[in-house]
Amino acid sequence: MKRRSFFALGGACALCGCAGAVHQLPQISDNNLSLAQSEVQGAGGPPARRVLSDEEAGDMMRSALARIRPPADQLCAEMNVGVCQWNIRASANRSMNAGAGPNGLIFINRGVVEYAANEEEVCLVFAHEIGHQAANHVANNQRNQATGALIGAVLMGAVGAAASYRSPYAGTVTRSAADTGAAVGRSIGRISFSKEQEREADYLAAVILYRSNVDLDKARGMLVTLARATGRRDTGLLDTHPAGPERIAAWDQAVAQIRASKGALPARA
Repeated sequence: MKRRSFFALGGACALCGCAGAVHQLPQISDNNLSLAQSEVQGAGGPPARRVLSDEEAGDMMRSALARIRPPADQLCAEMNVGVCQWNIRASANRSMNAGAGPNGLIFINRGVVEYAANEEEVCLVFAHEIGHQAANHVANNQRNQATGALIGAVLMGAVGAAASYRSPYAGTVTRSAADTGAAVGRSIGRISFSKEQEREADYLAAVILYRSNVDLDKARGMLVTLARATGRRDTGLLDTHPAGPERIAAWDQAVAQIRASKGALPARA
């Protein structure tokens, strides 16, 4: 795919109003990013996983969720844009992962608890996924994919039609180009605002933890652990999540702003 086609798709997605963050997020300072990069570099290699019993893992999940649930409910109602009825599921998977899906689905893997140094870090993971639901990121991403697929199919279909002019296989070439464009468009639609949405979910998580009286500095350790696990230092153009140091730096900026505002939400975008 030519460079100009890539930017055409990205620009078209922006013109069509693909949704990103609900709020205006603080900019990451060069100083905070540099400090975060040094911290991750000095934190060591991949983290170790603890072995917990079923009872211990379940108790920590239930306790973490109970600590943040009332402020999380309040924040979602206050925002009034997303899904506030959550279907929370625990998975026996031992990888360090969690996610949010359609119809309020939130899942958290057992591995999150076993890699966490404390309950506050588990609170952060729950609050982050709740942030995605409260900001309606799941539904927005589904619309972004549909918009991207449509734009990609139209643009690539047009390219295919021009390339196959007077060809006996014109119809086949055009359909193939349109299918390729739709696939690329879905990909671009999916990632168009994903970094921004991840940053917003972290910001909302910090607000929830602040309002829950959860120690934000202890919770932050999960971001360092994630950075150690991935080993990534820089965010690429098509990455769907900010790299570890970038995410930590954004968290630090968010926490400073939240503490200064005593837990208020930032202005709407």
